[in-house]
Amino acid sequence: MRCIRWRRKLRSTTDNDWKMSKKTSNRTSSTFTAAAVSLGILLGFGTAIAFAENESSVVTHIFDTSTDRVPLVTAFPKYPSVARRDRIEGEATVCFKIKTNGKISRPSMRESSHRIFARPTMRAIKKSTFEPLGPSQVLATAKTCRTYRFRLEPVVATDDSG
Repeated sequence: MRCIRWRRKLRSTTDNDWKMSKKTSNRTSSTFTAAAVSLGILLGFGTAIAFAENESSVVTHIFDTSTDRVPLVTAFPKYPSVARRDRIEGEATVCFKIKTNGKISRPSMRESSHRIFARPTMRAIKKSTFEPLGPSQVLATAKTCRTYRFRLEPVVATDDSG
């Protein structure tokens, strides 16, 4: 009953209203492959890819080409279970400042294709960090934006009756 009330409330609110009155809990377990993260960082384009394994694979792409700072810890958002169940795909862009010690400060949601992706995106960006500046490097806090893309991979059925 709790889920039905929340879904009705989600449909009745506008997309511009970013405040969710009920907290959602995402109890789905997802495993991310470190090889994909390394591959994205080695490409040098600021792109990282994470694969989550569940009933259907989820691919989350992250694009961050607006800064020269190297990510130290890149956290990936969990795909919301309601969005997975309703087959909702989209993207969310969050802007933030990088302090000289590499910590994220003042994250703000710039845009989102669906408001359900706002909360996991904000959680992920708050967990991410960048390499701190060296003592000889002088750079004020850098402002940058990062786009998280939430995509569901189609599940391919195999015919084993052969």
